[in-house]
Amino acid sequence: MPDIMYPIVGDRVKRLRDMGDGTFAEIGAQAAVLPVSWATPSTPYDGRLFGDVEIQLIGTPSTAYVFQDSLDGTNFNDCYAFDKNGMPLSAVGAPGRYRLPGNCFVKARVGTGATFMIRAGS
Repeated sequence: MPDIMYPIVGDRVKRLRDMGDGTFAEIGAQAAVLPVSWATPSTPYDGRLFGDVEIQLIGTPSTAYVFQDSLDGTNFNDCYAFDKNGMPLSAVGAPGRYRLPGNCFVKARVGTGATFMIRAGS
């Protein structure tokens, strides 16, 4: 199992992983964004540079959230959110942490009544 460190540089977390093959160590830096408030989930979040986008739903929504993804930020299609067990969900209606697709733009198509935190990483 590789060693992983998480130093903070400015507002970004750098994930450093020892990827050595036993003869010497190679260190690769992978960027990550610290959690921030996602005040308007209907506004696309640019996760194109990150393989992983995670959200935290705070409070119970009055209407379940349905998420969409897009490669160009213009043409969106419904996508799954994944719960902590990796189960795909077509709508999110309970507080908790969920994963959305990475390497694309993501947004909520419908949903109201909750607060979101969002972060991304490689």
